[in-house]
Amino acid sequence: MIFNIWLKLALAAIAVVGVGTGGYFVVKTQGIRSLTATLETQLKSGNYLAALGAAGSLQTKGENTPELEEKIGAVARLLVAEDAFKKAKLAFDEKRFTDAGALLRQSDAITDTSFKYFKEAKELYENAEALVAGAAHKTSVTISTLEEKAAAEKSKRETLEKGKVKLEGTIKEKDKKLADSEAQAKETSQKLLQSKKEAEALAAQVEKETRLKFINELKVYRDMAQKGRQQLENAIVEINGKRDVTALVYVSQGKVLFEETKTKAVDFRSDRTPSAHQSRVDTLVALLGDFLEASKQLRNAVVYIEEQDNAEFAGSFSKGKTALANAIALLSGISDFITENQ
Repeated sequence: MIFNIWLKLALAAIAVVGVGTGGYFVVKTQGIRSLTATLETQLKSGNYLAALGAAGSLQTKGENTPELEEKIGAVARLLVAEDAFKKAKLAFDEKRFTDAGALLRQSDAITDTSFKYFKEAKELYENAEALVAGAAHKTSVTISTLEEKAAAEKSKRETLEKGKVKLEGTIKEKDKKLADSEAQAKETSQKLLQSKKEAEALAAQVEKETRLKFINELKVYRDMAQKGRQQLENAIVEINGKRDVTALVYVSQGKVLFEETKTKAVDFRSDRTPSAHQSRVDTLVALLGDFLEASKQLRNAVVYIEEQDNAEFAGSFSKGKTALANAIALLSGISDFITENQ
């Protein structure tokens, strides 16, 4: 089916009218030999749309060979790679480094050395991935700092508790020795009360730090899911407009985000989630599963995008939108919980 999409792109190129300064031009009536030469020339120079136009003209002249169909598929992939590279470059300029990396990660732009912007795409992808990794490291450092602070506060509390026990022993000893000194007994009692208040304050601080650390990490994964949700909503718009290539790009971007977020969320659930909030993280994992199901169904719908009255299209498209709606509803609950506890 993906090859059919490339073939549609090739046939669409025949309909291009006018001559542009970017190397695109109308493929006029030529002999098969001339069109073949034109196809190779435009392919080598990186004018993929013009090359597809030449290939389409060869098809109309009866040159429907397996070699030509393979050539059309290769050129169409390079055209898709060019579109992905341009969008990734724009995303990078706008500091949307995760989007830039996602656009190029599964693209021929960074795997096919014949692509005219191969070196630029490779460098752009590596830079975007490095920046995303840096942001993830920063988040990890922040979480680690919060964990260290909570551990330090716990140590302080334990030290105070030991001190309190020692102080209680001292008080008892003094009571025995200074039973006749009411003033000293009162002073000792006040010290014990102050120690207890300090211990309670430290315990409250530890609880607060633990809760804030949990909320901050949950928010990171909520935000990643929100970005993926936007990609699927963009994909639905593209499917309604019968724009299969861009729809596939958006679905792929969303799927990558959901898979990464789900892996992190599962680890978060098992290692760093307080027992009181485990059900919240279970909900997060569940809605990411719904997002992944929506990605799968919308991708299936793209296969039949030109036949929107087809039962296969209608079924996949409906299931995709239903799964997306379920995930969004659950995600809203997560967002409300974060807002209430910040």
